[in-house]
Amino acid sequence: MSIGTFAFITIALFMVHEFEEIIFVRRYIEKYSSDNRYHDEIFIAGQDHYPSTAVIAAMIGEEFIVACLILFSGVILDSIETVTAIFIAYILHLILHIREAFIFPGWAPGSRTAVFTMPLNAITLYAIFATQHIDYLKLVILTVVLSAVVLINLQMLYRLSGRIETFIQKIA
Repeated sequence: MSIGTFAFITIALFMVHEFEEIIFVRRYIEKYSSDNRYHDEIFIAGQDHYPSTAVIAAMIGEEFIVACLILFSGVILDSIETVTAIFIAYILHLILHIREAFIFPGWAPGSRTAVFTMPLNAITLYAIFATQHIDYLKLVILTVVLSAVVLINLQMLYRLSGRIETFIQKIA
C-alpha cells in the first residue's frame, strides 16, 4: 500500500471515532455529571471544555484540519514515518478511551469506536510495518513531537472553548 493509502485509512478511522464523540458527549455529560462515580472520567472532569455540541464539532473540525495537514505533509514528503507517527498518536488516544471503558460503568463517548476499530488499527499498523521501510529513530522522534503538537493543540482548544461558544452564538 502507498503512503497516501495509509494516510487515508488513518484519517477515516480517526473521524469515525470523532463522530461518536460529537454525537454523544453532551448527552453523556448531562446524564452522568452529577454521579460521583464518574467524577474523574475524561468528559465529566473536563465538562467545562464542552459547552455545546457545536463547540465539540468545531474543535473536532479543527483537529481534523491539523491531522489532514500533518498527513498531507507526510504524503508530499514521502514520509511513512510522519503518517505512522500520527497514526500511533491516534492509537494511544484510543487506548485511553478503552481504559475508561473498563474503569467507568457503561460506555463513555469514544469508547465504543475505540474498542471496535482497534482491530482495524492493529491490522493497519502491522501492514505499515510489514510493507514499508521504516526509519525507527525518525519514527520515535516524530511520534513524540507530533503527539506533543496534537496535545498542545487540544489544550489550546480547551482554553478557547468559551470563546468558540461565544463566536458560534454570535454567528448562528
